Amino acid sequence: MTTLHNDWLTEGVFDFEYKKYVLLAYLQHIEQEFTYHKLYPHLPQLKFHFDSCVMLRAKKQSIHSAFPKDLKGVDTRTWRPVYEETVKDDPYLTELNYILDFAIPKLSKSWDKGADIFSEIGERIQISPLGIVPLRLDEGYLFFVNGLERMVSIFRYQVALYNEMRERYLKTAFVDTIRTGIGNTVEQIKIDLVQRDRSLPNPATYVVESRHHYPLHETLLPVAKHLMIKHLNVA
Repeated sequence: MTTLHNDWLTEGVFDFEYKKYVLLAYLQHIEQEFTYHKLYPHLPQLKFHFDSCVMLRAKKQSIHSAFPKDLKGVDTRTWRPVYEETVKDDPYLTELNYILDFAIPKLSKSWDKGADIFSEIGERIQISPLGIVPLRLDEGYLFFVNGLERMVSIFRYQVALYNEMRERYLKTAFVDTIRTGIGNTVEQIKIDLVQRDRSLPNPATYVVESRHHYPLHETLLPVAKHLMIKHLNVA
């Protein structure tokens, strides 16, 4: 299973063993993707599913605790009253408890592993300005030099307002892939871009270099976007 639907907890057969199978199949796919350093879109999806499960359990506990309780007695060790629940979970909620108790640590472990890979890759990436840095940094170009390839992948970037997580983020659009060589250096490629697109006469341009080869769209681009937000100090 390559994806986990947003309503996977409630759709289809509502059974602990079945939901366990669905979740494990999904996490097995994620594990395989992580071995190839493919992090996106899996990391935000894992975070969404983890947060949804935690929120659902918290809401359920909040509702449950709102019901009245009967005084059962007093704990003689602490001299605190002991209450007995007057409302018991029905079979549906009991099954939901089993599913959430199983899913939350599994999702958390998988997300933590992906986050560690994300951090490790970030430490292996070097981002440096190309040419004179202009005063305006909220729009420009990213040049990706991936491993030993002599190809440069070019993206135009723009610092955007806030996403659904209320965070600043980088909007990117693919421009071109160009082979470098004698007479066609990254400096020359930047000059050609300026001549081609006069809307950015002096664009901020950064070279994103990685000695290791990583999937561009699934890993290198999202990691670089995260690092650029920090570099531009607009988070």
